[in-house]
Amino acid sequence: MAVQQKRSPPQRAFVLHSYPYKETSLIVDVFTLEHGRMAMVAKGAKRPGSNLRGALLSLQPVEVVFSGRGEVKTMTQATWVPGQPWLTGRALMCGLYLNELLMKLLPREDSHPLLFESYAATLMTIAESDQHGAILREFETHLLAELGYGLQLECDVKTGEALQPDTLYRYDPLAGPVQHGGGVLVSGRALFALKKGVFEDAMIAAEARDFVRKIIQFHLERRSLRSSSVMHDLHTLSERLDAKPSAQRKGKRIANNANNANSEEVTP
Repeated sequence: MAVQQKRSPPQRAFVLHSYPYKETSLIVDVFTLEHGRMAMVAKGAKRPGSNLRGALLSLQPVEVVFSGRGEVKTMTQATWVPGQPWLTGRALMCGLYLNELLMKLLPREDSHPLLFESYAATLMTIAESDQHGAILREFETHLLAELGYGLQLECDVKTGEALQPDTLYRYDPLAGPVQHGGGVLVSGRALFALKKGVFEDAMIAAEARDFVRKIIQFHLERRSLRSSSVMHDLHTLSERLDAKPSAQRKGKRIANNANNANSEEVTP
């Protein structure tokens, strides 16, 4: 007689990613409050009448029940929890980036309840604010700290002296900033901005973004982030599109000035 597997109590969770398994099922990468990131098979989830089908929505909170002792658990129940706004446009890309970070950096079944709450709050904030850069930097620094790679944003790790905004530092991803050495080049001003979560201008925001991404890339150990690349391409495209109208207006002004000048020349 088969021994019935014990089911878990309902777990707060988010679906990070899913892909087809056999004809009617899915393998789902789930971030749970109590157990961290887990892999689960959702049997029959692709069938029209499945109670799992409508609940397994990326970037939306769910409650899941699972059973099993192996590396891949069996999802027996999933219920969508309303309240999280739907993400669209740039906010959607930010959410997909967060999911990819968690999938590639978090080990399986390693509990991070504070990071889970930070992730949930970040999704909510991204949906309600257009300050996406500052929101992502806050989550990235929290994630690095949870993994034991917290950023040193206060002092030169070699001399112990406080960081100076007008000084350039070399940041060792495994140690911290020094004035002379190897590592990622970054200004003290960008490190101060990351500490405060306030970015005075676009240049500082861009420097802080590039710095944190390089630190994350170091810990990814040569694995690339697809969503980060897509976000960069979209940002570049957006800048080009924004620049075109101004260039066209400039061209029109030049043409108008030339026409005016010609008119003045032939006017008695």
